Amino acid sequence: MNLADTLADLLTRENRLSFGEIVLTRSPEGSYSATHHEDEGKTTGLEPLDSVRELREMAKNDATGEYRPLKTAPGLKSGWITTADGAHDFLQRLDAIYPGLFATWSAYESGSLAPVPLRDTLGRQTGMYRFAGGISDEMALRLKTELCGRGCLRHIVWPIDPGSPGEHASRAAGALPLLCTEACTFAVNLARTLAKEAYDLANPPAATEP
Repeated sequence: MNLADTLADLLTRENRLSFGEIVLTRSPEGSYSATHHEDEGKTTGLEPLDSVRELREMAKNDATGEYRPLKTAPGLKSGWITTADGAHDFLQRLDAIYPGLFATWSAYESGSLAPVPLRDTLGRQTGMYRFAGGISDEMALRLKTELCGRGCLRHIVWPIDPGSPGEHASRAAGALPLLCTEACTFAVNLARTLAKEAYDLANPPAATEP
């Protein structure tokens, strides 16, 4: 079963799924629709966005007009709807809003995608980001449980250390989680900042002679 078939099967069985800040539905006639959860149930006043390009443009900025560098940041604009006749076209539109995240969930759910431990990700960094690998266990836990949760809707399933179990994500009825199976560049940058702050604190500049 390919991704489009998986999506079609899910929406045939459940008709409605929440996915991040959007709601996915399938009509009795078989067409697919997505809209912001704040607009669920509205039948008028929504702007139709019927292409991948239009949806990508919509998702670039939040409701206040600020640029969204992280595609899973909260604050997606409301006031729009996209409708497609086929699951393949519909999946492409979902990817315009949350790139690759339906595929990530499907692979994780099937057991074919193993989360990557944080220390493996940090250990691959080079150049200025090599500092990231120097974070302590306490910093790594803070990164996972606190810092990454600020401004991101994804549910972390990666463990901190190789061999450690990650947090398993189970799908609730009527919902699809946005999964984080490997620390992203934003997380790596946060790790570097924590490591550098700790290094600078432990190695203050020598006092100069008057």
